[in-house]
Amino acid sequence: LPAFSQNSPSLNGSESGGEFFHWVIRLFRTRNSEKYLSGKKKGRTMNPLIQLKIITLPLLVSLAQKRGMNARLIAPMAALVCVLSTAAAPAQGVGNVQVSDGPTPFIRFVHTRVGNVASFTFAQFQIQPKTGSATRPIKVRYARSYLEARGYFDSNNGNVTIPVFGLYAGRPNRVIIDLGFSQKTKEFAITITTPAYDGGTYSNPTVIQPRLLGTTLSYDFILLKNSANPNTPIIIDADAEIRWVGTAGVGSLACILFDNAFYVASGTLLLRTEFDGGTTAVADYSGIGVTNVAHHNIDPGREGMILDVNTVDQTESVNLEVDAGGKVLRTWNLANIISAAMIAGGDDPSQFVYPAPTDWFHNNACAYRSSDNSLIVSSRENFVIAIDYDSGTIKWILGDPTKHWYQFPSLRAFSLTLAPGTLPPIGQHAVSMPGDQLLLFDDGTGSSFQQPPGETRTYSAPRKYQIDLGAFEATETWHYYPDPSVYSPYCSSVYEDAPDNYVIDYTLGGPYVYTGIVGLDWSKAPLGRDPYQAFRSGLSGQASQIQKASASRDEPRCAANGPERSVKTILAKPVTTGAASQPSILAGERSGIADAS
Repeated sequence: LPAFSQNSPSLNGSESGGEFFHWVIRLFRTRNSEKYLSGKKKGRTMNPLIQLKIITLPLLVSLAQKRGMNARLIAPMAALVCVLSTAAAPAQGVGNVQVSDGPTPFIRFVHTRVGNVASFTFAQFQIQPKTGSATRPIKVRYARSYLEARGYFDSNNGNVTIPVFGLYAGRPNRVIIDLGFSQKTKEFAITITTPAYDGGTYSNPTVIQPRLLGTTLSYDFILLKNSANPNTPIIIDADAEIRWVGTAGVGSLACILFDNAFYVASGTLLLRTEFDGGTTAVADYSGIGVTNVAHHNIDPGREGMILDVNTVDQTESVNLEVDAGGKVLRTWNLANIISAAMIAGGDDPSQFVYPAPTDWFHNNACAYRSSDNSLIVSSRENFVIAIDYDSGTIKWILGDPTKHWYQFPSLRAFSLTLAPGTLPPIGQHAVSMPGDQLLLFDDGTGSSFQQPPGETRTYSAPRKYQIDLGAFEATETWHYYPDPSVYSPYCSSVYEDAPDNYVIDYTLGGPYVYTGIVGLDWSKAPLGRDPYQAFRSGLSGQASQIQKASASRDEPRCAANGPERSVKTILAKPVTTGAASQPSILAGERSGIADAS
């Protein structure tokens, strides 16, 4: 894949125009692989915590925690144009079991029959990892009610169809099927052989160092989004194998795993794709003045999903919270919220807030902070801002005091004090709130529109902050400095899965564009590397738990960007100090792509 072409980003501050590729990756973590898939709606069942956003070959990872789910989801993009159809191809017979084709090589349908219809309660499948893999099995259980609701179980004749997803393409897959009854479970094993899949770059990564066996990385799968190919999302595992691709026929930067399905934004539409490949249109927001729902993220909200939208009046400064059915629950217009605060403070908002098409705010991510009912919004142009979830009142602002916003007393009044040794985020992306601390990717790039633009650094770094509202102070508690350093001016992301288990994405680095993923767990041993380009050299780094507010903060070494410069990708364990060791995760404890319930 060419690093740059005449259609590549010009690096002039635009994250969307003229991109050759623009991908986003989300990492999902779920919790209880023994929960059942339920046919009835229960509102939100999964809370994505992590999201990575990238330009040109961006791999973005978002971590999603779902109540009642214990699955790990990691997916890269593969070029796939798929006609959505669950019509079965000629079936492979396996005794009284038949296997028919799904819409992609990663999905198959297992057909069998149960004799005791009255006592049948569930169906379950488990896909064994390939030989030598460090990943855990995919394990999914379907409740009878779910199978009946989806037309997969006929109580009149006992016929049952089990959608099996997450298969390896181009090889035999050992699959264990369990049929549950009120007093017993019937188990049998089958082999499902799938055709090859050509995902281009995603199918042919250069693995510098694979994930090591015996490591305790808390996640096994990653979800990726892209706008260049019509197959968002893509799921890969920690071995860099594609395990699932989208079937909606669209490429999109905005995607989330929510309510046991993937929600993908396209234009003004919100689409829902099930794990079995079925896709439906959920909502069209053009009727309320929305012109685009797919410019950045879909993030988990308090009750639903938060969309970053453009409207007729505003560019990248409006958010909608919607439920699983697409109904709008809340709207936050940051132009109105900030303008009201500036007027109340005696300033003229027309000097800072602008109508469409001016990109004065550039909202790229949101996070819900439950401890004080706040919505955390990332404005790449300006700062990170917290507002009350219900009233929209500004609570605090964290950002570079050399930027334009700090010149207004009305906004400066909300600025958190930086503790000694704490660096402010600049041009940040991918905000989240693990453990009630603010985690983000600090790109280090000054404003593109607002003047003065503030500082621009020569490196980028994931950072975590403790927000103390009593002292009205932000203290940096963690950062990761790779060696050599990486300057990724736009997009990129960091998310924390289990405590001290991170996934970091670098979108850009030097004059060539590469996609890089770094996986970190709590210990000090290297975990592995999964670059999606051939890189010239490796990458190591220091992940530091900051013990004191006065801790020294030396700027990481940064080599000058040049023709030999590239982004390195690693799956590696972090180096932390003062962090408690996490228990080892036994195989099978956290398994499954989606034990949806």
